[in-house]
Amino acid sequence: MKYILTIYVCSFLEFTCSPGVQYPVVFDNWHKCVIKAFDESKDLIITVPQDVVENNRLATKYTCEPLIGT
Repeated sequence: MKYILTIYVCSFLEFTCSPGVQYPVVFDNWHKCVIKAFDESKDLIITVPQDVVENNRLATKYTCEPLIGT
């Protein structure tokens, strides 16, 4: 089965999430999707200024959804 990764940036202060951003690669398995989710999440948080992350309690969440028909 193949999977599509979507990552959301969420504020745990306001309990809201931005619209998800779909990663442009289809993954061959769940394991590869989850590993990429961790890597991309870290990179995303690192690019946001630390005070913005702190003040808004930002973190990421992700989904690895099966690609139907594969």
